[in-house]
Amino acid sequence: MIRAIIGTVAVLAGFAVLENSVDASTGLAGSCKATQAYALLHPGEQLPVRALPTPEGKVVGALATQNMTTDLSASVVTVVGSQSGWARIALGGKDYTVIDGTPQQFGWIPADLLTVDTRIDGAITTWSRPGLLGVELGRIEGEDQKFRLLGCRGEWLQVINATRGNVWIDRWCAKEEGCRRS
Repeated sequence: MIRAIIGTVAVLAGFAVLENSVDASTGLAGSCKATQAYALLHPGEQLPVRALPTPEGKVVGALATQNMTTDLSASVVTVVGSQSGWARIALGGKDYTVIDGTPQQFGWIPADLLTVDTRIDGAITTWSRPGLLGVELGRIEGEDQKFRLLGCRGEWLQVINATRGNVWIDRWCAKEEGCRRS
């Protein structure tokens, strides 16, 4: 009987630790489905891409918009993972330039420099956390809200903005002009 109680307490304690630790900043690299997001850059501005997810990581390349005609332009990237506030991106897009001469498949940029928005057809549900342990916090429909990316897990993005705060979403748009058909 005492073993059953101890075992039950251990299992419940494990669920509590798991539930409290699920956030994008603790995810392993490559822990999300490849998805797109964009960085808004001024003409001539370069965003360093690092080999490791730290400010001290070696700079292997840079993102810089090719559009020199507007004040801000979107540089679209493919996010494949996140770790400690950094987004792991696939390299080789039109806005990416190799700096150190060695082509890389992936690099790291601060996740909060990336943006997604809610201009899509249909509703977006906001959640407290991804998956079965998440609680629905609300719905966004017909609103034009931009979110800063914090990280990702599976098919979910952890995002933040002043209106909704820190939430998880399972649908988004990665185009500055929106994704609505009408």
